[in-house]
Amino acid sequence: MTPLRILLVLILCSAGLAAAPSASAEWIWSPQTGWIGPTGAVKDTPEEQFAVAMEFFNKADYKRARIEFRKLLRAYKASPEAAEAQYFLGRVEEEDRDYYKAFLEYRKTLQVYPSTKRFEEILEREYRIGNLFLEGHKRKVFGMAALLPARDKAVEIFEAIATDGPFSDYGQLAQYKLGLAHLTLQTYEQAVNAFEEVVSRYPESPLVDDARYQIAVASLKGTFRPAYDQSPTNRAIQELQAFTRGYPTSDLVEEATTRIGELHEQRAEHDFLVAQYYEDRRLPAAALIYYRTIVDRDPQTSWAVRAAGRIDALEARHAPPTPVP
Repeated sequence: MTPLRILLVLILCSAGLAAAPSASAEWIWSPQTGWIGPTGAVKDTPEEQFAVAMEFFNKADYKRARIEFRKLLRAYKASPEAAEAQYFLGRVEEEDRDYYKAFLEYRKTLQVYPSTKRFEEILEREYRIGNLFLEGHKRKVFGMAALLPARDKAVEIFEAIATDGPFSDYGQLAQYKLGLAHLTLQTYEQAVNAFEEVVSRYPESPLVDDARYQIAVASLKGTFRPAYDQSPTNRAIQELQAFTRGYPTSDLVEEATTRIGELHEQRAEHDFLVAQYYEDRRLPAAALIYYRTIVDRDPQTSWAVRAAGRIDALEARHAPPTPVP
């Protein structure tokens, strides 16, 4: 053998050793298959590969099942078994209690294989996972539970269900729960938008009554301090009044009526503070506008009596002098 040929053989051997996996007796190489790991090569047909993966799944060997389902997807991604393999990747993660990963695998099934026979079942499973996060479940990070609840994941999951299956059995439920998730996260504008979608998209749904009430609840959040802009309070009053007129027999009417009274008190207090601001700056005409607004718009409130007293005092103080006969 010539020196050049010897050198070439050495280079090829070195390259082969460098490309090999870390030393392990379980790895085998052949010119026909290349390196085969401890899990073996993919089976000759997708049916066989799926059967192997299911065998591990049924034995609760989820680590090995995950490997076998992924091998099927790499080798036979256009086969009828591929959709089932993708679905079972979600099942693997769900059984392993990594619920967010399960959701991602389930949604990938719907996106890559939209004609899957598991469509409704997947939406149901996603919906249950969304409820877990809404109730405060902590998602896994690096295989361990995080310290804080992941309610933002509930938003992501319910949005996905409402998008992927808007007219399925779980579409309207997910749309409503999306609003509740935003309420929990105190993202009130998004909550209102989510509940309004329930009303407009599912007008015959039994959830419409609750959605209209939640619109009012979301509208009034963050308006408890009377010194601030009362536009959200005004909107909340309008929504609650519309709710009580439109659904007089609803179980929520009594609570809505009580909330309307509270909001009138809050709005009247705001106007009284503004009126006092103008009084302190010796602007009686502007103060009178706000005091009269309280008396005219919120006459049943405790602030209306105080406003009427200030009107009498200001009018007496600033009334033009009586002409001398």
